[in-house]
Amino acid sequence: MKRILMVLIILLVASFASATTVIYRISSGEVAEIWADNQINRMDPDIYGIVTDPPLPDGIEFLGPNYEHRVVGYTKIKDGDIVRNATQEEIDGFSVFVVDDTNQKEANKAIDYLNNDPRFRRILIALSAIIVDEINLLRAEHGLSDRTLQQLKTAIENRISKDD
Repeated sequence: MKRILMVLIILLVASFASATTVIYRISSGEVAEIWADNQINRMDPDIYGIVTDPPLPDGIEFLGPNYEHRVVGYTKIKDGDIVRNATQEEIDGFSVFVVDDTNQKEANKAIDYLNNDPRFRRILIALSAIIVDEINLLRAEHGLSDRTLQQLKTAIENRISKDD
């Protein structure tokens, strides 16, 4: 009876225990945060992923002794199903992924702004119509077909998404 009671107490305590949530950069696996409870991820889902209760063979510490980022022995990386300490080589490569992810995030914001902000769209459509009209006059002089506003919009979105 004592043993059964002990097992029930352990199960009860375990049911109230918090989950470990790991937020990691999808492109590189770099761990951005580790929480000892199951908090909601407020980070960009195109850039960051979540894993709950992964194996953590090197513990949950992901910042250095003075809360520094990217310190060997502390910095974590999601590697398949586990979250482990990153090597110096992996840590050195993280900054490239951060730049790429930041550029992609800014491009996504610009395209969203282009498509969804009514004031900006009004100005852009007016400006684009003037430019397309002028371009089409020049194209007509050379026997080329007209361009449409939709073609210009697509070209603008492609330019925004381009890695420049």
